[in-house]
Amino acid sequence: MMADLFLFWTFGWVPLCILVAVMSLFIAALAHMLGTAFGIPNLVLYAKSEYMQVLATVLIILAALSMVFVGGRISGSIAAQLAAASGNTDFGAIPPGAQADPFTLARAYILQVPVDCMKTIYWAVYYKNIWTELWSSVSFNVGNVEGVSGGFFTAGVVSLAHFAAQNITYLALFQYVQYSLLRFSQYTLLQIFLPIGLVLRAFPITRGVGGLMTAFALGFAFVYPITYVLIVAMMPSNQFACTQVSTNTDFSRQMFGAKFLEDDPCFNNAGAQTMMGYKVSSDSQRDSGMASLVHAVNQLYLQAVFYPLVSLIITFTFVRQTGSLFGADLAEIGRGLIKLI
Repeated sequence: MMADLFLFWTFGWVPLCILVAVMSLFIAALAHMLGTAFGIPNLVLYAKSEYMQVLATVLIILAALSMVFVGGRISGSIAAQLAAASGNTDFGAIPPGAQADPFTLARAYILQVPVDCMKTIYWAVYYKNIWTELWSSVSFNVGNVEGVSGGFFTAGVVSLAHFAAQNITYLALFQYVQYSLLRFSQYTLLQIFLPIGLVLRAFPITRGVGGLMTAFALGFAFVYPITYVLIVAMMPSNQFACTQVSTNTDFSRQMFGAKFLEDDPCFNNAGAQTMMGYKVSSDSQRDSGMASLVHAVNQLYLQAVFYPLVSLIITFTFVRQTGSLFGADLAEIGRGLIKLI
C-alpha cells in the first residue's frame, strides 16, 4: 500500500492535483490581501468564498485517493470472491505482479473469456459451414434448365451461419471498444482530466465546466469499472457454451470422407452434385450444432451490449448527481443524459 502510494506520488496524478490545490489557495490568498490592502470588500468576499472551493478541491483529491487505494482494491476483491463462489464466471489469468483492481479484472476478462469465446464460435461456424456454403452456390443445368441447385437444400443453414458470423463480428468489435474504453479510463482520466477539471474549478467563469469534467473523471475512473466487474461476477457466464464447441479443422473430411473429395474435387458432374446435396441436406448433426452456435451467439449479447450498457447508465447517473455537487450547471446536460439513458 505504501509503495503504491509512493509510486502515485512520484509519477502519478497526485502531485499534479496537489499543485492545483496550492495554486488555487495562492490565488485566493492573493485576492484576500489585495482586497484588504486597497479596501475592496467585494474582493475580500470573493477570496473567502474561494477558500471553500480550495477545501472542496482538497476533499475531491482525498476522495479520489481513497477510491484508488481502498475502493478499487476492495471492489476487485469482492468481485473475484463473488465469481469464485458462484462458479459461473472466470475473470481469466491476471498478469503476474498485477493487483486485482477493477480495471485489471475487467480487461483480463474481456480478452480471455468473451473474446476467446467469440473466436471459438466463429471458427466453429466457419468449419461447419465450409462445404455447405460451397454447395449452396453450385448448380447444374440440363438444357438451359436448372436441374440441381445447392441453394434449395442449404438456404436455411447458410443463413444461420451468416447470421452467426456477422453478429459475432459486431459483438467482438463491441468488446474491443469496451476494452479500449477501460484502458483510456485507466490511463487518462485521473492523470489528465481530473487535474484539468480542478484547474477549471479554480476560476468562477469556468467552474461549471470544471465541475462537469471532475465528475466525468471520477465516474469513469471508478464507478464504470467497478460496476462492470460486479455485474460480470454476479451474472451467469457464457463460457460453458464455448467449452462445448468443437473447432476441428478436419471437419470436412470427417463429414464427406477423403475419398469423395479426391474423386470429385470440383463437383463437376450431376452425380457428384446430387450426392453432395443429399449429404448436406440430411446432416442433422450439423443442423443441430449450427442451431446451438446461434443460441450461444444470442447469449453473447449480454456480455457485449447489456452489461456495459447497465454500467454506463449507472456511471452517467453518478456524473449527473455529483456534477452539481462539484459546481457544474447540468440543467440542460442533465436532461440530455436522462433522454439518452
